[in-house]
Amino acid sequence: MDAIALHLELRNALSLSDELARHEHALGNHTLSAQLAATRTLLSTLEKEAGRSHAYQVLANPDAIERLQRSLGVLRDRSEEIPSLLRPRVVLLMEALERIVFAEQRPVAHIPAKPLFGVLPLARVIPQDIHSVGDYLVAGAYFASAALARTKRGRATGILLGLAVGGASAVTDYRLSLAKVISIELHELLDHASGVKAIAAPLVLGYVRKDPVASALQMIAGLGTIALSLFTDYRAERGLVRARRSKGGPTPRRDRLPKKVQNRVPEVQRPLEGLAGPSYIASAEL
Repeated sequence: MDAIALHLELRNALSLSDELARHEHALGNHTLSAQLAATRTLLSTLEKEAGRSHAYQVLANPDAIERLQRSLGVLRDRSEEIPSLLRPRVVLLMEALERIVFAEQRPVAHIPAKPLFGVLPLARVIPQDIHSVGDYLVAGAYFASAALARTKRGRATGILLGLAVGGASAVTDYRLSLAKVISIELHELLDHASGVKAIAAPLVLGYVRKDPVASALQMIAGLGTIALSLFTDYRAERGLVRARRSKGGPTPRRDRLPKKVQNRVPEVQRPLEGLAGPSYIASAEL
C-alpha cells in the first residue's frame, strides 16, 4: 500500500475511533469506550511510525498489529451495543482497520476494495486484471455501437458511454491503468452506474426500435458490466482513500457546566483539532 495512502487511512481511523469513544463514554458504555480509546492510542502510535517518511513503507511491530486485530474483533462482537445512529461510523472504522491490518501485514500486495454499500461485490471470484481488460472491451463495444448506430441519439450515447468507461478505467487505482487518480471503490460504483445507464438509455431515449443493433450492443455491454462487477475481486494498487472529517463528540449538556464555562465556550470542538471544548475545560476547572 502506498505510504501516503496508509498514513491517511490511519488518520481517518484515528479520528473515527476518537469520535466514537467520546460518544460511548457519554452513553455510559465505559467498557466499549475504553476499548475504543485503546484503539485510538494504538492507531496514534502507528500513525507516528507511518508519518516518519512517505518515501518507503514502515513495517509496524507485529505485536501492535495483533492488538489492532483484537480490537477489530471486539468491535465486530459488540457492534450490536452501539446505537443505530453511530453504526455507519463504526462500519467505516472497521473497514479502515481491516485495510490497515492488511497493508501492514502485506506492504507490497494489492489492497482489497472496501465493500460497496456493505454488500457488494456478492463474491470475489473474478481477478482484478481480468475485470480491467473487460472494462476496456466494454468501452470498445460502446464505441462500436456508436459506429453502427443509425440514429443520432444512439450514436451520441455510444460515444459518451465509451468515453466514460474508457476514461474511468484509464485513471483508476489499479494495475492496468495509465494513472492512479480515482479510488477502486469509486470505480466499482461507476461500473454499476454505467451498466444501468447503458441498459436504460435505449429505452428512455426511445431509439431501441429505430436502432436495434446499437441498442443491443449497449444493453448487452451494460448487463455484462454489472454481472462482472458483482463477482470481481476489486483490488487497488496504491489504496487511494479520501480524507474523512470527524463529526465530533456528543454535545455536552450546558446546564451541567459551571456558569463561567457556559458563558465563554460556545460549543465542543472537533476531536484532533485542539482541546478547547467545554467538556475539557469543565474538567480542568473542577
